[in-house]
Amino acid sequence: MTLPTQLILAGAGGMGQELLALLAPDIASGRVVIRGIIDDTIAPTACFSADFPYSVLGGIAGFQPEAEDRVLLAIGEPQARMTVAHALKKQGACFYTYIHANVVVAPNASIGEGVVIYPFCLISANTRLADFVVINTHSGAGHDVEIGESSVICAHVDLTGHVKIGSAVLVGSHASVLPSVVVGDGARIGAGAIVVRRVREHTTVYAQPARTLT
Repeated sequence: MTLPTQLILAGAGGMGQELLALLAPDIASGRVVIRGIIDDTIAPTACFSADFPYSVLGGIAGFQPEAEDRVLLAIGEPQARMTVAHALKKQGACFYTYIHANVVVAPNASIGEGVVIYPFCLISANTRLADFVVINTHSGAGHDVEIGESSVICAHVDLTGHVKIGSAVLVGSHASVLPSVVVGDGARIGAGAIVVRRVREHTTVYAQPARTLT
């Protein structure tokens, strides 16, 4: 008999609620159990909400993982996601990678730990996702794409072939990044932008074609 996966949800905001909803079939079938939620903004309580009746165990810093725990990161801001992931790792946490059942993943794609991939996504040939990446719904990573640690790809994004996304990057919904473009660490790409050239580290670009926000 296979034991259920015991999850700790790190983050009780919108992303946390989305992931709990997506996990509902696995919870109902007994494949997954939620031991509790950790979040720095909510006081410990026996019941998070009527819809999600799970215990809030406390904050990030005080969390002591059990051997069976797997942490599912539910934090959608890239730098905060990276900071919390590193803190939990130092505390001995192991992480859960969530890939929705209808996601298409190429056999030679590489996916790190703690990654979250929402429904209706494509991870194409020779694509590499570093640890803690988020790919939101209806987004695609074309062949030979590389996405750095803790970057968040919002819904309906098109990353075309050979694109390189740095660490802690936010790509807004409905944005497109053209082939072989490099996006530096900590950059932000506005919703609907079409990125046709390199984006420097820690800059924000927007519009069509994308230009730097000054």
